[in-house]
Amino acid sequence: MFVSWCLYLKCCILLGFYILVIVSFEIMYIFLYGADTFRSAEKLSTIKNNFTEKDSSGAGLSYLDYGENATTADQFKDLLSARGLFSTKKLIIIRDAISGQTPEKQKELLSILKTDSSTEKDEDTSVVFFESSSPKKNGALYKFLFSKAKKQEFAPLETMKLSSWALEYLKNIAPNKTIEKRALDMLIAATGSDLYLLSSELGKLSSYRAAAETISANDVQLLVKSRINSTIFQAIEALTSGNKAIALTLLHQQIENGEDIFYILSMYTYHVRTLLKIGDCYWNGITSPAQIAQTTKLHPYIIQKSLSQLRNLSPEKTKSIFRSLAMIDHQAKTGKVNPIQAIDTFIISL
Repeated sequence: MFVSWCLYLKCCILLGFYILVIVSFEIMYIFLYGADTFRSAEKLSTIKNNFTEKDSSGAGLSYLDYGENATTADQFKDLLSARGLFSTKKLIIIRDAISGQTPEKQKELLSILKTDSSTEKDEDTSVVFFESSSPKKNGALYKFLFSKAKKQEFAPLETMKLSSWALEYLKNIAPNKTIEKRALDMLIAATGSDLYLLSSELGKLSSYRAAAETISANDVQLLVKSRINSTIFQAIEALTSGNKAIALTLLHQQIENGEDIFYILSMYTYHVRTLLKIGDCYWNGITSPAQIAQTTKLHPYIIQKSLSQLRNLSPEKTKSIFRSLAMIDHQAKTGKVNPIQAIDTFIISL
C-alpha cells in the first residue's frame, strides 16, 4: 500500500513537471492598447529596452506595422518561423494589427496564431501587439488577444489620476521642483488629458526660472499656450458648421503665425474628442453644464464653450470628423502624408 502511494505521488509530481514545462514553452503574447498612447508607448519602449539590454546586437528584434497596406499576415508567419544567427531570443512588435486592418485581414492573422506550429512550445519568442488607438472590441482578433495575452489597457487619465501623473512626471524630470495646486489646475485645464502636450509643458515650466523651487500660477499663465483659445474655437466652429472658407483661412493664419502644424492638429483632435465626450451627455438629454461637468469631469469653461457648437452637430457627423482627424494625425506622424495638405483636403471634402 505504501509503495503504491509512493508511485502515485511520483506520477503526480512528474505530471505536474511536464505540465509546467509545456506551459513555460508557450509563446508569450503581450497586448497594449487604449486611447492614451503616451503611456502605452512608454510601456512598449520599456519592453523593447529590456530586450535590447540582453540582445545588444538587436538581431532578435522585429517590427511589423499593419497600418501599412503592403503588410501581410505571411510576413508575421515568416518572422515566427525564422531562426537568427546571432540571437536565440526574439521580440516581435506588431503595430495596429486590429485598427490598421480589415476584418478579413485580421482573420488571416488570427488563423496563423491559432494553427501555426511555430507558435507552440516556443519559450524564446515574445510578440507585442501594440494599438496606437482604441481598437474595436467585438472582433475575433481582439477577443483572442484579450483572452490569451498579457494585456494592459491605457485609458485617458482624468481628475486626480491626471494630477498625480503630472506630479510624478515633474518629480522624474526635475526632482527639486514643485508646482502650486492652482498652477497645476490651470495647466491641466489648458492641456486636458493629452500627455504629450502636458509632458511638453511641464518640461518647459521646469526649465523656466531654474533657480526657483516652485512653479507658480503666473509661470503657467505666462508660458503655457492654452489649447482653449478663441482662434481654435473659431476654427473648430467653422469646421463643424461646414464653413470651409473660414476654416481654411483660420488654419493658414495659425500656420503663418508660426504655430506648429502638429500642435494645431492635436488641438483640433483634442477639441473634437472633447465634443464627443460632452455630446454623449448632451445628445442623451443632459444639457445642464453643471451636470455635464459632474459626469465628464471636464473643466466648466470647456463645457460652456462647447455646448454652442454641439447644437449644430449630430453624433454621426462628430464621430466622422474625429475619425478623419485621427487618421490624418497617424498618417502624418508616420510620414505617409503632408499634414497641411491633408487637413486642407479634409476641410474641402466636408
